[in-house]
This record gives sequence, C-alpha cells and structure tokens, in this order.
Amino acid sequence: MSQPLVSTLTESAVRLDPRDSREYAGNQEDSPLYDICEHPERHDNVRDYDGEIVVVDDANAKSPDHVIIMPRDTSIKEIANLTTQHLPLLYRFRARAQSEIHRMLREDPNRIPLFMTGFHTIPSLFPLHLHVQDWSLSTDKMFHPRHWKVPFSNMFISLEHVIAEIERTGHITIDAEAYREEWASKPIRCPVCPGPQPQWESLDISELANHWRDHIAHWKSTNSLPAGTHPTTGLWTPTFPVILTTKRRGGMIGFPSSPDNQTAELPPSLSHLQTLYPSLEIHSYHTDDWPTIPKYILNKTTIYLSTTELPPPQVHLPRLQWIHLASSGLDLLNIPSNNILYNRRPGLQLTSSTGAGSAALAEWAVMNTMLLSRNMLTALRHQAQKEWNPQGLMGYRTLSELSVGVIGFGSIGQSVAERFLGMGCTSVSALNPAGLPPPSSRGTMEQKVHVIRATGPGALHAFLQKQDVVVLAAPLTQETVGLLGAKEFAAMKQGALVVNVARGPLIDEDALVKYLRNGHLGGAALDVAVEEPLGKESPLWGLENVIITPHVAVMHGKYNDNMLSIFEENVRAHLDGRPKRNMASLPVVFPDLPKSYKPPTFTPTAPTRTPKVVYAVRERQ
Repeated sequence: MSQPLVSTLTESAVRLDPRDSREYAGNQEDSPLYDICEHPERHDNVRDYDGEIVVVDDANAKSPDHVIIMPRDTSIKEIANLTTQHLPLLYRFRARAQSEIHRMLREDPNRIPLFMTGFHTIPSLFPLHLHVQDWSLSTDKMFHPRHWKVPFSNMFISLEHVIAEIERTGHITIDAEAYREEWASKPIRCPVCPGPQPQWESLDISELANHWRDHIAHWKSTNSLPAGTHPTTGLWTPTFPVILTTKRRGGMIGFPSSPDNQTAELPPSLSHLQTLYPSLEIHSYHTDDWPTIPKYILNKTTIYLSTTELPPPQVHLPRLQWIHLASSGLDLLNIPSNNILYNRRPGLQLTSSTGAGSAALAEWAVMNTMLLSRNMLTALRHQAQKEWNPQGLMGYRTLSELSVGVIGFGSIGQSVAERFLGMGCTSVSALNPAGLPPPSSRGTMEQKVHVIRATGPGALHAFLQKQDVVVLAAPLTQETVGLLGAKEFAAMKQGALVVNVARGPLIDEDALVKYLRNGHLGGAALDVAVEEPLGKESPLWGLENVIITPHVAVMHGKYNDNMLSIFEENVRAHLDGRPKRNMASLPVVFPDLPKSYKPPTFTPTAPTRTPKVVYAVRERQ
C-alpha cells in the first residue's frame, strides 16, 4: 500500500513543469512509483519484475533508453534510508544495471558506450529508484535547465559510491541543506570543459543540448571516452574540481591565516584561479577540524593540498583524484595507514613541491661549509666567553680552494652546485646514486658539473676520496639508506666536511660520531637526523665541530609562496588536462629504515582546541 506522507529531504523539490508526464511533488502519497512497485503487472512500461525488484522504462526518459530499478519494498524511500542490511539489494541493483547496459549495447551497437547508474541525492519521487541510462541525454524531456543540472552536478550520486560508503560506514549521510544551497547557487557547468563557459541558464537550453551533442559526436568519431570512464563497465561519473586543504594553527605552511589564527584566507594566486575556472571550489580548515568538516565537502573533494599531514584513516574522500604535498619528500606516504590508503590507491596522482626550497637548502649548505672550514664555531665560543683569541682562526682555505662533491643531482643538488660555483669554487662534481635526473628536472648545471653515475661502492669511494666537502642532497631510497657509513668516512680525505640537507638515514650516525671524534673528519653540518627531534642523549650534541639545525634549512620566508606557486601551476595543468610538475610514480617503494626514524615535520604540534570550521570559499557568482 502507499506510504504515509513523511517530512524528508524532498519537501523542497523543484516545481514540476507541465510538460512532464507527472503532476505531483516528490514526497506525495500519489507518486505512481508506489503503484508500479506494488502492482507491476498493471503497467505497460514494466520490463521485468520479481519478488525483490522492478525494472521499468522511465516515463520521463532523459536518454533514448532510460530505465529505473526499484525495490518491491516501498518502505525504502530514498538513499538516506539505506543501511548495511540493504547491501544485498544494492548488489542486485548493480548486477541488473549491468545487464540492462549490455542489453542497450546489443540493441544499439552504434550508441556511445558511456553510462550512468545512480540516484538523485534529493529525489523528486519516492520510493527509492536507481537510474540506468547512457550519457547521450538526447530526448525531448531534456527541455529544462534543471534536467541538465542534475547529471552535471553533485546532485547525482553513483551506485558504486553508495555501495562503497555503506560497506565502509554502514549508512549514507546526505546533507540536504548543502545540496539545496548548491542547487540554488551553482550555475550549470559542462563537466568536460575546464575554462569559462556561457551562462547556460540565460540561453535557450537547446544551446547546451547542442554543445553536449558535439561532445558525444567527438567521442564517437575519435573512438574515445572522457577521462575517468571505467574501462570495462563504461560507467562515468563527472567530477568537478574541489580543493580541500588543512594547516596547523600557527603553522607557516598553507593558506595565510588571519591575525587571530581563526580563519584562513585564500591566496591571491588561487583567487585568480577561481576567476579563470568558475567551477573551482576551495575549502580550507585547520588540522584539528577534521571531526567537523562537513561530509558533503569530503564527498566531493577531488584535490587535497597536504601541508603537514594526509587525511586520517577515519576520513573518506571517495572522489579524490590528486594529492599535492607541500614538501619535496614523500615521507608522509610511509606512515603505515597512509601507505595503505594513499600510496597504493588505484588511479591516485601525487605531486610534490620539489624546487620550492632548493635555493634555501643550497645557501644553507654553502653557509655552513664556510662556518666549518673557517672554524667559526671556535670563534663563537670565544665570543661567548668574551675572549679576543685568533688562535685556530687563521690559515683557512677559501671556497675556491675546496673540492665540493654533491651526492644527488636533482633540483636541490643542482642548486647546491650553482651556489658553490657562484661563490668561486672551481672544483664541483656530482654523483647521482639513481642515475641522471629525468629530463624534466635537468638544468644548466649539467653542462658545468661533471656528473658521475654510481655503479657500486667502488664508484662512491673513488668519488669521496677527491672531495674536501661532501653535500648530501639525494632522496631517501633503498639504495641511499646508510649511504655514508664507516667505510665511506674512512675513504674520505683527512679533515673533509660532511653536509646533510637530505634525510637523516642517509648517514650512519654512529660511524659519523666515531670519525668526527678521531679527527679524521673535520666537521659536519646536519639539518636532518635519523630520529627527529634528535634525542638529548645523542652524542652529536656534544661535538664541537658539528652544526645541528632542526630540519629548518628549507623553511625560508618565501617557501610557502613558492609551494603555492607550484600548486597553482599544477592546478592549471590538472584543469586543462596537461601533465603536472613533480609527478611521483605510485606506489612509492620505501626503504627499510631504523625503527627510530620518523617522517619529518616542519611546525610545532598544535595545541588542543575545540574543533571549529574555519573557512570555506564558495564559487563566485
């Protein structure tokens, strides 16, 4: 029997046009779908039914072949009613939907093999019904802007997403107010055109129909399909660019904060992007806000800008396509939960901010080389004791007299070589444990620096024997863990300097301490350590010829601007369908590391605060 009227999501369903074949609002008792479910034998447009489901041709078909699949149990009014107990029904929906798609392809082999299966987030009719149709959208029922707005927006949610969310959490949460606001405020956007678009609502809707027909014709003529189409099922769900980012309160990395540190402000570069790409949304929160970030935003996020973390395991981003890391290293992926959730996530893209701090790291290496080679640590101790003592501060060698060897010749290594050459060094060489950098990272330094490819310990030792200064700038890989140990330090020149701006595990710290204490090495400058923060019990603290900084060499005043510039460049590439800068190949294979190793962090731990939503940029109208 028909269900009683209950106040639910669809109370504000749009007013129906007289040209529709129905004359009722979505939540009224007289929805004909109830009668079809209860008495399918009475209806000519029913294709099939049994004790569990009904398959019927949609009376308001938006494509030439458009069916809906419904449960015989009419108490399931919409997706918000679905729970784990309904998973068998949804699996049945999935199987029958694929059967209908196969039928459509058999009956019309010339149709474009591009389909949608899903639900309206705020349905216009009860009870629950699954839409199965192709993407041609070419019937006379597509006469109103709202008919285009549903498939071209987040108002349509795929069956696969519903199943995945119920399998993960046991239910589906629909933020009705957020969807209504998006429905009212967002213009219609073609889901495959990235840049500015006409205001389709102000035109004859046939203009949009013709525009979409051109896309269909192009895909047919080129035997292609839009990006993201499932290769075997032909299912496609359009995604719209939604950026989510989180930053630590008081941290310097991420979107600028207001003076009271309660809100984040959109950088001018990204604000400009919103003008160029009107469909772009950007949402920014603090890292302690995860529990209160609206699920509606999480569900539609396609891009995550990581400043200090990746989303925690309990946070699900079903539409996530790309993560940009604010760091140059990929260490965040080596946290066990992140390795599972993101490093091995099929189809996910990952980019880094390599290059944002290369110049600062290079200058740190040059600065500390000069401090060590000129024995400035002794001078500073004399100053602290108010002693005017020139002993040990004379007879040093200038940079032009030092041979400098750079291990790792990517962006950082090339910047190191450039700075030393610019300061008058005449002997700068490089060794690349992983071979030459890929073409995208090659620079003019290759023409000025002799680059050696490491083919084994012999090549490394021969390289080390020639250097007065060894600068580590290589990434952390299985090949570079423990790259410099006792044998390598023994192979180095008497009085050689070691400078590490890479990662702590590249050095065997016990061996380094030994060769510093026995005087074979002249000194070391370390911005990184195996264990960060470096424990107070570490003997490195007590050595007078060692400079230690807490992984801050990269954090110059413009680092955040540089990082956001790289991110902006990649956002443009992402929206235009071009290759991104600093792409990583997933999954990243991480080396076996000491148990004490911790991925680096760049800002102090934030104080505990009451979670609060701090910022959301919505599309400009």
